[in-house]
Amino acid sequence: MEESAVTRGRNEAVLGSTPGLSHLWVLRLLDRTGLASWLLGLGSLIFLTTLAVVLLIINRYPDPDTYRNSFFFAAVTSFFLVVFFAMGRGWHQDVIRFLEFDAGLEPSLLIREPARLVVFGELVLAAVAATILVQSFPALDVFWERGIFMGIWLFYFVQYVMIVLSLDVVTRQLVGLKYVARQIRVDLLNADFYSVLANAMVRSVGLCIAGVCIITLSYIAYTADDELTTLEMMALLMPWYLSGLVVVSLYLLPFNEFRKRIRFLKHRELAAVNAALHGDEQALSISLLEGEPVPSKIDLLYYQERIRQIREWPFTDRIRALVLFGILPPLTWVIAALIEIFLEGIL
Repeated sequence: MEESAVTRGRNEAVLGSTPGLSHLWVLRLLDRTGLASWLLGLGSLIFLTTLAVVLLIINRYPDPDTYRNSFFFAAVTSFFLVVFFAMGRGWHQDVIRFLEFDAGLEPSLLIREPARLVVFGELVLAAVAATILVQSFPALDVFWERGIFMGIWLFYFVQYVMIVLSLDVVTRQLVGLKYVARQIRVDLLNADFYSVLANAMVRSVGLCIAGVCIITLSYIAYTADDELTTLEMMALLMPWYLSGLVVVSLYLLPFNEFRKRIRFLKHRELAAVNAALHGDEQALSISLLEGEPVPSKIDLLYYQERIRQIREWPFTDRIRALVLFGILPPLTWVIAALIEIFLEGIL
């Protein structure tokens, strides 16, 4: 007997192989460990920092700040490793819930496996970006003399690979979410379920906030001796926070399509109930109350209020909680750090 898509997805999760995260064998190996994404990130941080320090010691690199900065460099790379697994695994769990709610959805359109040619192109893109960045360093000649050029290039290559693959996973999820918003059945009596659609965006917002904090701290440490102004620091951070804002904004596109569907059904239901309240009981034949005994006016009023309270945007309640407990605390820290830089520049 052929197993269902939901059962197959759960079995794959138990085995530690998450569908949609088969880009590279080393990532598949890490995925099969079953460790939480933050544990994988912590392990990556320790491994990359140790490797960088050992490389610098072997080559007797004289600048002590480089040893310190290697930790923050490893932190950025490890952060994107966390993004890759947190977003990919979280989406897989969301897909299982979508299929449990609506078995008519096509699993292959929800989770798309990366093609080898696409992965190869992403690796080439990461290699080009790492090469351009390393060649722009003022200390390029020193890297060649110390014999650590290839080591530094490899570290940046790994970092850009994780950045590109993280964007790849998010893009695939946006495509899958667009399909869900168009095709998932709309049930006004179970409208609370649709908050699941917001999970991916909420994860993305939380990770973007954490990433901006980590990258801000990295830049502050890396440029500690340069006395950068607040505007200069904001300019350095611009590629990071702007890209995060763009990614989060893209989630509004599928949400808007879903909002149109649920608004249409909601308004049609309210129109039928309103007509029944004014004596046209036949209007209920096009509502969810079709086939039910004719309710009293009091029952219709309660039902009308329930339909009115249905959220058209699936993320309303989630965003309110995220702003209060997820965004304000770390954002306060970032603003305080930028104010400190501004005051130091004045004094």
